[in-house]
Amino acid sequence: MAVGAKLQEGENFDQLFRRFKKIVGREGILNDYRKHLVYEKPSEIRKKREIAKMRKIRRLLEKMQKEE
Repeated sequence: MAVGAKLQEGENFDQLFRRFKKIVGREGILNDYRKHLVYEKPSEIRKKREIAKMRKIRRLLEKMQKEE
């Protein structure tokens, strides 16, 4: 997965770097790197997913109650 940004005509380094960071963010490279930085046991991954699911349900319920 090679990502790069070539310097375009009339573009300075700050603009190039900003464009590069945007590309890297869109590709999800840093998120993937951080995810693989530390090993997570499968049980920990399942726990995190379950917590996220419950948080989402709680938010939806709170939103529905506010609308009533």
